[in-house]
Amino acid sequence: MQFEKVKPHRTYQEVLKQINNLIIEGKLSPGDRLMGEREMAGELGVSRTTLREALRTMELLGLVEIKPGGGTFIRDVQLDYVINPLALALSVEPTRLDELWEIRITLEAECARLAAERASEESLRWIAHALKDMQIEHHDLDAYAKADMRFHYMVAQASQNTLMNRLLQTLVVHIFELIKRTGPLRFSHDIGGLRTVREHVAIYEAISRHDSGEAQNLMRKHLEEARNELA
Repeated sequence: MQFEKVKPHRTYQEVLKQINNLIIEGKLSPGDRLMGEREMAGELGVSRTTLREALRTMELLGLVEIKPGGGTFIRDVQLDYVINPLALALSVEPTRLDELWEIRITLEAECARLAAERASEESLRWIAHALKDMQIEHHDLDAYAKADMRFHYMVAQASQNTLMNRLLQTLVVHIFELIKRTGPLRFSHDIGGLRTVREHVAIYEAISRHDSGEAQNLMRKHLEEARNELA
């Protein structure tokens, strides 16, 4: 296969776009192994760091599987997900931070409301497990951010709304990056992140007692505060 030299701006997005296009055009199929990092970076005219950033994003989107020491392989995914306009736009185009926050706040506040109405005992256990990990890992930003993302995703699953789950899956990479970017600022104002942990505890408790209005309000307030501290 042949790649084109990418433009100097937004290089990792350009790499991602080229690989996506090869999948859509059928030039890359499930199970295909991509060429080695050095060769591929040279053909694209980018650094190996830029290439790794693009491949990591594709892995998080579920498009490729990276096997340590074994290479990078195209995964067997539904074509409609690959060409999903929202997924592609978020992956290869600059995203306005304020727009992403608006989507996240609206989506997750509604997820919290529905979760309070519909959550099963098993769903509540999964949310509680993510919350416990946040309490344990509050001193480690990366581990805390992963537990934080899992908490929000478990709330979305508890909503039992398939479309909301699909939308959140599409946004997950970008939301995760937002959490990591928010983390240092929120930690600087909140030693150890304990205030944010308390906010999540309050959301969980509202969902557990099936108080949909309170769960929705607490989730919205939590995310609005995170957005304001990031600004």
